[in-house]
Amino acid sequence: MENKNEQRKQLEERLIAKATKDETFRNNLLTSPREALETELGITIPDTVIIKVLEEDQNSFYLVLPPIINPETEDELSEAELEMVSGGWDGPGGMSVDCTTNEVGCIGGPSFSN
Repeated sequence: MENKNEQRKQLEERLIAKATKDETFRNNLLTSPREALETELGITIPDTVIIKVLEEDQNSFYLVLPPIINPETEDELSEAELEMVSGGWDGPGGMSVDCTTNEVGCIGGPSFSN
């Protein structure tokens, strides 16, 4: 699990770093986040995945909490989750891309296809 969290953190850091240096990319993330991420990552994000990009200012602070996972059923998939797996979804959580290889994979979340 720690490796998946680290991969997600690396992806977020990569996207934030680019948005900090590239004003066009930043504006695209804010106005059309799905398209900006698909273009940057070279993937197609399913319409069922909700994407929100927020911009902090000096007077704001955002804390993003991960989904609650019941430890008793963590390794078990519901019928709905099993259907999502067959459709390219690996379970609840965040977006998944291996930052070191740009390969799409599972970080406790959706798996997108190129």
